[in-house]
Amino acid sequence: MKRLFLAILLLAAAVLLTACSRRPPEALISDSAPDSQAVSAAPEDGAEAQFTATLYFRYADSALLRQETRGITVAPNETREKALVSALLDGSREAGSRALFPEKTEVLSTQAQDGIIYVTFSDALYGRYADEAKDPQEGMLRRRLAMAALAATLTESGEYHAVQVLVRSEGNVGTSMRLKNSFFDEKEEGTAAPLTRMQAYLPTPGNIAAAVMRAWLQRDWNSMDALITSRGNLSAAQLSERLGAAPVLIDYGTSEATVSLDGTKAVACVDMTLRRTDGSEYEKLSVPLPLLRESGIWRVDVQRLLALMEANDE
Repeated sequence: MKRLFLAILLLAAAVLLTACSRRPPEALISDSAPDSQAVSAAPEDGAEAQFTATLYFRYADSALLRQETRGITVAPNETREKALVSALLDGSREAGSRALFPEKTEVLSTQAQDGIIYVTFSDALYGRYADEAKDPQEGMLRRRLAMAALAATLTESGEYHAVQVLVRSEGNVGTSMRLKNSFFDEKEEGTAAPLTRMQAYLPTPGNIAAAVMRAWLQRDWNSMDALITSRGNLSAAQLSERLGAAPVLIDYGTSEATVSLDGTKAVACVDMTLRRTDGSEYEKLSVPLPLLRESGIWRVDVQRLLALMEANDE
């Protein structure tokens, strides 16, 4: 009888552990109803699976992301979301791109519940970038872009509306695994809320137009060069000379852009306040600024931009 009773206890414990393994740990459960169930992120069963997805990576050295379409391979017993995050950690295939995540960061698991995808990373996520000591502000920007890329990639399909980042380490045993706010800023305390799409970092035509105008305002031609289409017959020196001769931009405003039906062209409108050589100021309002889609990023048409810069002030 004792053996039978012990066997029943062991069976009950096994069932309980199996049921618990399907829910996030207590440290990461959201404020949802007790009977809520995972909506997705089910592991692929059996053979490898493949799908095509849009991933987000940093665009050059800007504060913007770019899109990259890639075929993703999902290993047996792996979730599609974990495979996506692994591809993000592998980095962009574009030459010269810098890693967004700290070195040796690993994705340990993903799980979905109530429209939120929970992503658990190794504690290497809290590590520092190799070059961060030289430019701490760059390190902070890269961390924000890393989380923006993660949120944009995992919410691209519309299945999830937010991403909760978790970090597993020996130091947080018995405490919340949620990402610490100090990840973004060492002075911040507490834990981060679920991440949603960070619109300011996404490569929308409106954001690109605003970045180009900001570069003009700051006369930062190096930053502008990455945001405009190819120079055509202009040499780098000729382009630099023409940009340098542009009038002084004092202030600007940009509108949301309209996109063509085929998705390859867009037009944003800009309002500008400029200064003449005699010091007087003048305005140009609702000026169309065309953009073209190239290699996963929008770029401003350089010839139209130069024409805009060199137009008279009538």
